[in-house]
Amino acid sequence: MKKQCPFCYGEMEIPESAEASGFCRCGAYGQISLLSKAYHFSERAKKALGIELSRTGRVVEMVDGGVVFEEKGEPAIIQWARKPG
Repeated sequence: MKKQCPFCYGEMEIPESAEASGFCRCGAYGQISLLSKAYHFSERAKKALGIELSRTGRVVEMVDGGVVFEEKGEPAIIQWARKPG
């Protein structure tokens, strides 16, 4: 499925499955997660963007892109992150 990056508004192709992820051409990281597992996103985004997990403060900008589909009755959401620019 195609999803629009909230940072550059470009379209990115991403598989329609929970735990799918990818990078936009602008460097933003997008990931689809089941709502019950979405709290892991910050850690995964830091890893994907090459940021030390122990680093604190404003090290990533995060945006919730909303529900993209349901899997077995549970919402799957897409979240986005990028290094502050």
